[in-house]
This record gives sequence, structure tokens and C-alpha cells, in this order.
Amino acid sequence: MEVKSSKQLYNKLFYIYTLILLCAISALVIYFYNSTRNRVLEQSLSYTEMMSESALMYLEDTSDIAEHIHENLYKSSMELNDVLHYMTDEPAVYQKYRLDTYIENKLSGYKGIEKFFLDALQAYTSLDHITLYSYERDEITEYTRDGKSYRRAGDDEFKRRLEAVDLVGEDSFAYLKEIRNPATMQVKGCMILEFKSKRFETIRQYYSRAELIVYNDAGSPVYESSGRHKIADIMKADNKGALESMLNAYVEEAWKGQYHVIGYLEKDRAAAVPWSVAVMLLAVGIAVMILGEIFVKYHLQKLAGRLNRLLEGMTKVMDGNLDVRIPTDKNGDELDVIAGYFNEMCVNLDEHIKKRYLAEIEQKDAEMAALQSQINPHFLYNTLEAIRMKAICNGDREVGKMLYSLAVTFRAQIKEADIITLAQELHYSKKYMELFEFRYPNQFKAMVECPEEYLQAPIIKFVLQPVIENYFIHGIRMKEQDNYVKIVVEKEETYECRDGRCLTEGCAASTGFRIIVEDNGKGMAEDEITAKNQELENDAMKKQSSIGIANVNRRLKAVYGREYGIHIESRSGGGLRVILRFKTDEVVPVVQEEGI
Repeated sequence: MEVKSSKQLYNKLFYIYTLILLCAISALVIYFYNSTRNRVLEQSLSYTEMMSESALMYLEDTSDIAEHIHENLYKSSMELNDVLHYMTDEPAVYQKYRLDTYIENKLSGYKGIEKFFLDALQAYTSLDHITLYSYERDEITEYTRDGKSYRRAGDDEFKRRLEAVDLVGEDSFAYLKEIRNPATMQVKGCMILEFKSKRFETIRQYYSRAELIVYNDAGSPVYESSGRHKIADIMKADNKGALESMLNAYVEEAWKGQYHVIGYLEKDRAAAVPWSVAVMLLAVGIAVMILGEIFVKYHLQKLAGRLNRLLEGMTKVMDGNLDVRIPTDKNGDELDVIAGYFNEMCVNLDEHIKKRYLAEIEQKDAEMAALQSQINPHFLYNTLEAIRMKAICNGDREVGKMLYSLAVTFRAQIKEADIITLAQELHYSKKYMELFEFRYPNQFKAMVECPEEYLQAPIIKFVLQPVIENYFIHGIRMKEQDNYVKIVVEKEETYECRDGRCLTEGCAASTGFRIIVEDNGKGMAEDEITAKNQELENDAMKKQSSIGIANVNRRLKAVYGREYGIHIESRSGGGLRVILRFKTDEVVPVVQEEGI
């Protein structure tokens, strides 16, 4: 009799398993691709928001500088009188006034307009030059950073710009401050303080994917990164929705006085996954598909071999050979059960034939079942956001900013993964320090220095905030006004020693980073620093002090190894340098993660 093989069943199962595998892997690849696009979009929108905030902060800083210089002019009667005489007197009369004042007051050095403006230009690097305009004499005097001044008569173009308050120049923007005679309150002229606009290019390059536009109420562009849009068209959009529709982009709007800031991210680029990530996802999917096919083929070939042995045995029984025995593979599955039953059937059938009607057949059955459950927190963050929006609606923008900084910190704790980017960690630290800028106004400054290529390095979250908090609790000098905290990120090559050797040869190289948190606070004695470093090295910090630093140190050592963690140094001139060391073998793409 012809022996029938199991090839048909093998092919059918192979095609079914291949189709299932292809669908499952395709679904996973699509899921991870969409998930990556969503993370890219979320991070890109976050970067756009941070870029707009940075540009607005620069406008606020320059506005504060202009206001501060204007106030300082009125604080010095000699300098104010010198400016008033300069704008109203003829040159010869003005020179006589200066000489008389110098002689009458027996001054060692005359504090006049030149020294006042030169001191202001040297004090603020962002200040480009200062222009003084006399209304009575229609005369313009421009003061530059090199201490020189240039006087000329007022022209029609200057007067037109002055009347329209259009103070945007080439690579500069300005603020106008009128100068009045305190005795009569009459306006004698004005002071125009011009600032460099190149800083906006630096900010935009820091967040390279988004675009930045800065313009004034008169429609003159201060900075336009793409060069593809006209300010007049942008000003026609009466709301954010219309502007997003016109630019086909996600938009962040802000303004300070007469200057407007628009940060936008084009929608076709917002969620664009880097080609390297897409290729990696596709390569992983293909690799998993190949491995799955190999496993399926191996499993089905083994199954087909066992089925063929069963078919061969049955064929021999059909030919009358009851001495056939099918070997079992001890797999404990249904085929082994069938083989065993088949062998037992042959034995019983042989006995039945020999003993005539002496046979007995027994049957057995088994059943199985399973249960599943699932669980997913946002209440705190949503509540803070609701309070923030209420504060803004009530006109309290300062409270809104404070709540926003606090909400960003809570959001990171609730929503972010345990591993984030260095950009996100620096951003959360900056928002945390902004809360203390509100608490201690004009008492300290915060600085962050991190090369752009390090921003995407992965790091465990919330390692900087406890260190900064420790400074505000123990280190800040409340009676002083020059407090500062500086965060610097540096790269270093580290080696993981093998076989007890500490040479670079034979050791595994890793990419290491140092985050240096430096302050000019109260500091610590050298013997205290030595004791603290010993406790940190042994991971045995006392519970009653520096709990946050001990916790960060313990986490860094647990994740990156015993050779990483926190080290404390004294700073020359007072204060401390807290050094956090961690490592990473690769830089994650912009899908994640965040700026500063």
C-alpha cells in the first residue's frame, strides 16, 4: 500500500505560522514606530516651548537692563545735569558748564555723560551701543563700546523710526527711554539702548528642529530663522489657530512690551523619526522574522518527522503487521500519547485475535483555565495645571510661572520614565531653580553650561534636584546679593578594569560624564568634606544629614557601578563643587529626549 506523508500538513502549518508571525512582527514594528513618532513629537513640542521661553527671557533681561540704566541716570544728579546740559546747551556753553562744575566741586574726576555710558556698555555685554537724541537741538550722539562718541544732526529716517517707535536695526533691537528735567518734568530728549540680536540665533541653534521669529509692534523683524515668512502676513493672523494654519506648524507665542516671540515647529517635521531609528526598527523586525522562521521551520520539521513515523506504523498495521512499535520521544505531548496508545492498541489487538474476543479498551481526558488583570496617575499634575490657568486668567502671571515650574517637576516624577535625557534633567533642574528665584528675588543667579552634543545622553532622572535643594537649605547666604549656582557638564573617558588590573590596556572603555554643581555659598570645613566623601565612597551617609545627596549617590552607584557617584570639593573663594559622575555607552536619538 502507498505510504502517505505529512507534507501537506507541514506546508499548511508553515504558511499559517508564517502569516501569524508576519502579522505580529508587523504590528509590533508599527506600534514601536508610532510610539517613537509620538515621543519625537512630544519632545519636539517641549523643545519649541523651551526655545520660546529662552528667547522671551533674553527680551526680559534686556528690558530690565534698559530700565536699570535709566533709573541709575536719575540717581546721580551730576550725571543727570550733565546729560540735560549736553542736550540743551551749545557745545561751548556745555564745555564751560563742565569746567565750572569741575572747579566748584573740586572733583578728582568728572562724572559726566561719557563715563556713565561707557560704564553701562562695559557692564552689560549684550548692550551694543547707546544713542542720545536732543529734541531741542535735533542732534544725535552715538556712544560705542570702545568709548568713542559720534555726533550728527537728526535725519528724516531717524525721526520717522523714532515717531513710529520702530527701533529695530541691523543685528540689533532697542528700547527708548525719555529724559525729563526733574524740576520742570519737561522732556528734553531720549536715550535709545540697542542690544545685540545675534543671541536669538544662538538660542535657535540650541533647539535646531524648531524655527524662531522675533518682531516688534511696527512689523520690523528682529530675527527670522527660516527667512520664508513675512512679518506682515504673521501679524494678520488674529489668533493662535489662524497662525498655526498659516504656518502649517505647532506654534508657541509670547511677548514682552513691543517685541513678540513666535516659536514654531512645522508639522511635517514635528514627528519625523530619524532615518537611523527607522532603519533600526526595520532591521530588528526583519531579524526577528528570520529567527522566528528558523524556529518555526525547525519545530515543524521535527513535528513532521514524528507524524511520518506514525503514518508508517499505521500503514504496516493495515498490511497485517501487528508487531509494529512506534518509538516515543519522551516529549509528553499528544503525539507521544498517540504513539503510546498506538503501541498499546497493537498489543491488545494481537491478544484479541489470539484469544478471540478477549479485549478491553480504556479512555482518559484532562482540562485547563487562566485569568488576567490590568492596572494605569495624573490627578496631581492636572490639578496643578488647572490652578496655573486660573492664576493666569486672574492676571497673576508670576504665580502662573511658579506653578508651571512646579508642575513640570511633578510631571517628570509622575509621567517620565526612569531613564531620561540629560537635556530633560537640566530643564527640570532649571525649572526647580526658577521657584527659588521667585522666593529669593535678586539674591542669586543660576547658570547652566552643557555642549549640545551631550544633551541626548541618557541618565536616571532627578539626580540634580536634591543637590541644588541641599544648597538652598544649607549653603545660600541670605544676607548677600551675589549668590549663584553653576551647573557644568563635561565628558570623560572611563575604563572598567578586568582581572584586577587598572591599566587601560585590556579594560573596557565607556563614555563617562561629569556634572559639576558649583556655588559660592557657606561651604564646609576641609575635615568635614573629607568625612563626607568617605561616607559617600562607602555608601554609608548618616541619615540625619544630606539625605538627598546620599540617595542620589546610592542610586548612581546602583545603576552605573561602584566607581561612579558623588564627590564633594571645596571651591576657591568659598562655596562647594559637587561632582556627579555617570556613564553611558551610547547617545539616544532625539526621540526622547530634552534643552535647557
